[in-house]
Amino acid sequence: MPIMAVTAMKYPTQRHLPSIVNLNTFEVIARRLSITAAADELGLTQSAVSRQLSDLEGFVGVALCRRTTSGMELTVDGASYLRRVRTLLDELESATIAASMGSMPGKILRLSVPTTFGTLWAMPRLCAFATAHRQIQLDVATHTGPISMRDSGLDAAIVHCEGPEPGCVADLLHPLHSFPLAAPTLSRLVAPLTGAQMAALPLLHQSMAPNSWAAYLRQLGASVEVPMPGAHYGLLSLGLMAAEAGLGVALAPDYASASALQAGRLVKLNDKPFISPRSYFLVTTNERAKAPVIQSLRQWLTGQSEGAP
Repeated sequence: MPIMAVTAMKYPTQRHLPSIVNLNTFEVIARRLSITAAADELGLTQSAVSRQLSDLEGFVGVALCRRTTSGMELTVDGASYLRRVRTLLDELESATIAASMGSMPGKILRLSVPTTFGTLWAMPRLCAFATAHRQIQLDVATHTGPISMRDSGLDAAIVHCEGPEPGCVADLLHPLHSFPLAAPTLSRLVAPLTGAQMAALPLLHQSMAPNSWAAYLRQLGASVEVPMPGAHYGLLSLGLMAAEAGLGVALAPDYASASALQAGRLVKLNDKPFISPRSYFLVTTNERAKAPVIQSLRQWLTGQSEGAP
């Protein structure tokens, strides 16, 4: 329902931006669904909280909340607005913390890693780095899919790519070699299986690399068409769990499958690897690469990666 009342909240700049204080109050009200509880959390009076909500609603021109017999509830517009506001408030808080810690130059390193590779390969090495360099605060985030270093605000990132984007440098950490893996009970055929034999089995695909199976089977001499049938999984770890459950054959890298192979939960159907055109690189911008903290991380990870699974 549109709100036509004139609000006293002014434009702080030429941009159409509401008060951050009012946005934060709205987020607390939406989380607590109570003016009273929100006032207690914010250390304000109930009338002040109500006034800030009213000012925000007047600014955006729609009702964000409505009173009920048990408290407050979000309107459809309010729920939609909240989803975006929450993300922006979190990002603003993170940016403010990072800026506030600018008095510690060279002591903080902001890094992002791919979810699965970061968990299985990178984090043990990053923990060792942090232990050996206790003067450096290592902040680690995760990402899935591509990431732009120049727009990310990060100091460095481990990226699955063919090489660095313009204006960046990259250190090779881990080439991506994948093998066909399945539960021992999936097939009675004796390894190594041919490409045609594997193509007849249920294949498990990774959403981020949907054509890897086709490329690998062609490498083995099989004639296949794209797209190939089979279930798709958004994370490598999910595909491996499906393979262990006997749902099909996963084409998975060595770093992710070593423990399952050693324990006998998975077996290799062929020892010939699929070598991806992409590898895992440590990427940073040309400017940041000169920083001593980045140089220490680059030397550490490239040294740790030599000969490591």
